[in-house]
Amino acid sequence: MAAVVVVVAALLHVWRNTNVLTADRLCGDLISTEQADAVLPGSGRLDAEGDGLDDDDLTDTRCRIEKSSVVLGSGESGLSVRLWGVRGHDPLSFDSEPYPPGASYFTGEVTGGVNAYKAWVMLPEKCWTDRPVVAEFSVDEPAADRTAFAALATDTARTIAARTKCGDLPEKPGTLVSPRSDAARPVSEGQVCGLDGLTVAGQVPAGTKVLEEGQKAPADLWFCKLTLDDETNGFVRNDGFMKYAATRDPLLIAAMRKFPGTAGSTAPDGRSVEEVDKGAGFILPCADGDPLYLAVESGQQYLKAGKRHPDLPRRDAYVGPFMKAAAQTFGCTAPAEAQ
Repeated sequence: MAAVVVVVAALLHVWRNTNVLTADRLCGDLISTEQADAVLPGSGRLDAEGDGLDDDDLTDTRCRIEKSSVVLGSGESGLSVRLWGVRGHDPLSFDSEPYPPGASYFTGEVTGGVNAYKAWVMLPEKCWTDRPVVAEFSVDEPAADRTAFAALATDTARTIAARTKCGDLPEKPGTLVSPRSDAARPVSEGQVCGLDGLTVAGQVPAGTKVLEEGQKAPADLWFCKLTLDDETNGFVRNDGFMKYAATRDPLLIAAMRKFPGTAGSTAPDGRSVEEVDKGAGFILPCADGDPLYLAVESGQQYLKAGKRHPDLPRRDAYVGPFMKAAAQTFGCTAPAEAQ
C-alpha cells in the first residue's frame, strides 16, 4: 500500500510540475509546448486556455498559456497570443510594443520584432482581412531567450498561415538585428543616429546634451530615438525628443499601402511620394531597389522644450533634414523623373 502511495505521489508530481503528460501543441495546436516552455522562465506545467483559430473571424483568435508549479519558489508566468488587424504603420509606431529602439528585428521570409516582453509577426498578405493582420505575443515575465521567443512567434504564425491556407512561412525567423547597445549613448554631430549629415545643431536647446538609442543604420527595419539629457524625467523623458523609423521591408510597405489613408504627396526634396495615413510617414520611390518608408515623430520632451524655448524649430523643420540624411544613408536616390 505504501508503495502504491509513493507511485501515485510521484505521478502526481510529474503531472503537476513537468510537461511529460502535456500535449505537444497547445491553443488548438497553434503553439509548440516545447517552445512555450523555453520562452516562459522557471519550471512547471503548462496549461492553455483557448480553442485556437476562430473560424468566423481570424482576428478574434485569442489564447493564454500559463506555467505553474507546486515546487516552492518556482513562481508563475504566462504567455498571451492574439491576432489583430492593424493600420499598416502600427508595427513601426513608437506607441506600440515592442518599443522600437530597444527591440530586435527580423526580416526576409518572415517579418517581425521581439523584446523581453512582447513579440510580433506580420502574417502573409493573403491572410489579411480588410486590413493587415499581425500575430502578437506577450509574456508576464521577461522571456528567457529572445531568439526562442522569436522562434515561437514565427512557428505560430507559420501554423496559422498553413491552417488557413494563406501563405508559407519558415519554421524559424532570420537573423535578429538588435540595438547597437542596451543603453542610450551621446550623439555624434553630423552622424546623428548613424545617418550621414544629420545634425542636432540648431535643432535642440543650446547647451543641451543629446542621447540616441536604436539599431545601426542602414537596416531593413530601423529605429532611433533622441533624448535630451536634461531635467525632465518620468513619462516626458521616456517619450524622448524626436523619434525616427525607416524600412524597406516589402511586406510592411504593402501593409501601409493596403490601409486607407495612403495617398500621393510631395517630399521635402521634391520627389513624388506616398503619404501614409495623413502624415504618419512617407513611402519614397528609389531609383535603385525597393521603396523606402520614413517617419518622424516628436516626443513629449519636444513639446516641453518648445514651451520653454520659443525659438525652437517647428516640428516640420525636423522632417526634411532627416529624410535627406536617411535617403542618403539607406541608398534611396530619387528616380530621374522626380529629380
